[in-house]
Amino acid sequence: MTEQITLHPTQEMLAGFASGSLPAGLTVAISAHVERCSACRHCTSEMEAESTVAWLQDSDKDEAANDQDFSHMIDAIISEPQQQAAVVDSEAFTEIHVHERSVTLPRVLAKVASEGLVWKNIGGGINQAQVVLDDETQCEFIYMKPGSQVPVHRHQGNEITLVLDGSFSDEMGEYKASDFVQLTSSHQHQPTSEEGCLCFAVIDSPLTFTKGGARLMNPFLRYKFRKATSQRV
Repeated sequence: MTEQITLHPTQEMLAGFASGSLPAGLTVAISAHVERCSACRHCTSEMEAESTVAWLQDSDKDEAANDQDFSHMIDAIISEPQQQAAVVDSEAFTEIHVHERSVTLPRVLAKVASEGLVWKNIGGGINQAQVVLDDETQCEFIYMKPGSQVPVHRHQGNEITLVLDGSFSDEMGEYKASDFVQLTSSHQHQPTSEEGCLCFAVIDSPLTFTKGGARLMNPFLRYKFRKATSQRV
């Protein structure tokens, strides 16, 4: 699939992902992309390997002093009764069903969706199912029916959209399955989907509709964001 993917996380994002320093919502989105993108998977593996080497080099400095402590620790572990690890069926839930589509999800998103999604029709052929992953971002699955479009809006902060199935387009281009779309406060756009699409979106600030009657929704969008980020997992 890599040759079909044109949009990827930045090197800074991948480094943050490899080090585990990103908010959970963004970590989930990047993890889902990395699972489908061999180029980003290779990149993060190299970053993790470099971090491991650096950690081992630091550890070597204190190895002699800690040898005795490690020996006692190993003896204590061996003396404890061993418990059998639980077997997790990773294939138990892999697909999401919404309207006429059935989409196989990346493993991390399958786990998120397996806890149950409540879909809400917000009009214009757009459906959303919110999930709570951290208290810094608003995360949700978004389904656009064929021929639908989102009203023109701008972003007050950052928005990450991972295309899971189908495609959508805006004034800046077309986005297909596994593309990792990044927008900032400098962007204003109107997403449209001819064939329909399923996405996973993460925002760190509420968006603002800028034209027509959709602007009446702005107070609700701000309330929705505050509510989403006030909940903890």
